[in-house]
Amino acid sequence: MTAPTLRGDIASGWEPVRDAFAAIVNGPAERGAGLHVIHHGVTVVDLYDGAHGPDTTQVIFSASKGVAAACLAVLADRGDLDLDAAVTRYWPEFGRHGKSAITVAQLLSHQAGLIAPWRPVTLAEVLEGRPLAAALAAERPRWPLGTPAYHAVTWGTLADELVRRVTGGRLGEVLADLVCRPHGLAIGIGAPAGSAPLPVHAAARIPVTVRLVTAIFARLGTPLWQAMTVQGAIDEPPDLWVRRPETLDAHLPAANAVATAPGLARLYAMLLPGAETPLVGERTLHAVIRPRVAGRDRVLGVPSAFGCGFALPSRAWRLGSASAFGHPGIGGALGLADPRRDLALAFLPLAMPADALNDARHRTLLDAVTKVIGP
Repeated sequence: MTAPTLRGDIASGWEPVRDAFAAIVNGPAERGAGLHVIHHGVTVVDLYDGAHGPDTTQVIFSASKGVAAACLAVLADRGDLDLDAAVTRYWPEFGRHGKSAITVAQLLSHQAGLIAPWRPVTLAEVLEGRPLAAALAAERPRWPLGTPAYHAVTWGTLADELVRRVTGGRLGEVLADLVCRPHGLAIGIGAPAGSAPLPVHAAARIPVTVRLVTAIFARLGTPLWQAMTVQGAIDEPPDLWVRRPETLDAHLPAANAVATAPGLARLYAMLLPGAETPLVGERTLHAVIRPRVAGRDRVLGVPSAFGCGFALPSRAWRLGSASAFGHPGIGGALGLADPRRDLALAFLPLAMPADALNDARHRTLLDAVTKVIGP
């Protein structure tokens, strides 16, 4: 089965993945998508539907965190950033209120307990970045170290401020100068003025069970609500908020990266051991993807696991293999790498899933990949 508008190429033997992609984009709620898969350093799937093409960009929401994590890994590999050092080595003000012992690795693995300031902040402070970073530096951790708590938006603010303290520039500048420009990757933090990334649309129908869970866990004042809205500063649904010119123009490494499917897949492929043009050495790769924290997530309400910015296989992050790392986004985007299977994959749909933690499209695609190359 193939969709009438399906375009692109696949390598011989990868027909199950093509068929799975076709089944997805034929769904009544879909609006188009791109899928790019690299195996053993070779592109084996490059498929598009609808308005999508190899040069099409879209905002990838929290899949941005995987992009930002790659930049931080590059800084660590260069010796500019010590993952085991205290954050205060680079950002002295961060040590207030019992945070002086928090390491860079703990900060990047969602252990700092800084999902939002207790005091209300404005949307302008969130978008500007540094005012929010200063407010977070003045906070006490909400939970003890070793407690996973997904920093939906503030992870990017904290990572960006850390990069400023290390390099003098912003995380997006590191991405452009050390990662994307040298390797020709179409990825950026935010959208350049005058560009028009394709919009991602909210799910038209949300199952009753998902509505009930959302009503319980994302109600006003809960940790999930606080993390997703930064204590109410963001008062629009994600698909609407991320389209605003001021949001696209902002520097939000946790939420507003813009990428093409080939660009995102190639980024992950360059993180794999043995890559022709590796972004980091194997020692650094092991350091950033090894589990730093795991357990019931205080924000998500289900078990999560994190390396240094990368999501790791868990109930929260279904990545298709126990050896994979990467990051999905609330809009349905998924970027990942699997060192054991020498695989990199990027999936960029234009329709949001009804349940971001259980996107059936991801399972369909990753099961098809397993049919081709094994578990």
